[in-house]
Amino acid sequence: ERFKDLDSERVSYLFRRNGLELDMVVRELWSELSKSEFKPIAFELGFGDDGDMPAIPIPSEKMQAVLRGYVDRVDIWQDGDRHYFRVVDYKTGRKDFDYCDVYNGVGLQMLLYLFALEQSGEEFFSVQLDGAGIQYFPARVPVMTADSRLSDEEAQLERRKQWKRKGLLLADEVVLSAMDPQESGRLCCTRKKDGTISGDLATKVQIGLLKKHVFRVLEKMVDDIASGNITPNPYTRGTAHDACTYCPYGSVCHPNSVEERRNYKAMNAQRFWEEVEKEERHG
Repeated sequence: ERFKDLDSERVSYLFRRNGLELDMVVRELWSELSKSEFKPIAFELGFGDDGDMPAIPIPSEKMQAVLRGYVDRVDIWQDGDRHYFRVVDYKTGRKDFDYCDVYNGVGLQMLLYLFALEQSGEEFFSVQLDGAGIQYFPARVPVMTADSRLSDEEAQLERRKQWKRKGLLLADEVVLSAMDPQESGRLCCTRKKDGTISGDLATKVQIGLLKKHVFRVLEKMVDDIASGNITPNPYTRGTAHDACTYCPYGSVCHPNSVEERRNYKAMNAQRFWEEVEKEERHG
């Protein structure tokens, strides 16, 4: 009864549009996978009691803690005796690899899956795995704007630029070439005119430092929980993000009265790695 008043033409249009967008997303995904030497080996891989992998332990002297969850997809590529893998997450909204968030303990999930698979993935995949990074796949069609009507070729080129994957990948040209043999521009890096590659990349040493940083941050979180620390401590990112916007507990913690409220500032890759390396030197 409640659907009788709906405009049937509008409903039909919405179904056609959504169907077209889904078709374009599937075609984009197939185009990537058909050309890449990295092939999917696991979907909805679970970490925890009901999953194929064990829960991820968080080291702490004050109490035992583990993290559970699912990773959307794991891709693998064999290079001689080595097996490289990447962790892939599908996102319908916008998702960037944010150095500021990672440094401050926000958005660590994908990195945890990467480190957990490096550490204990052998018992599930029967091979020793080398981490090649994390990648977010935008499961949506980019909305484009233009001053004039674009040809199909121009629209496809512009869409490709906006459909660029986000993430953090291993700074290894052989591995990157295996991910994107035709250099389609899908990865979170770009080859410059002088032949060098730049973007959200990390060396093997940097990934090792990042692992230590992530677990150091998590250990502090666990220690705070074990100590009974429940003092309100909201954060903002300038005017762009406020953790209290959709939080239902504002009437309890009174965020406006919190002293020394955290305000995280943007952080580029150079400063991020400088801070992580400094953290390692000072223990």
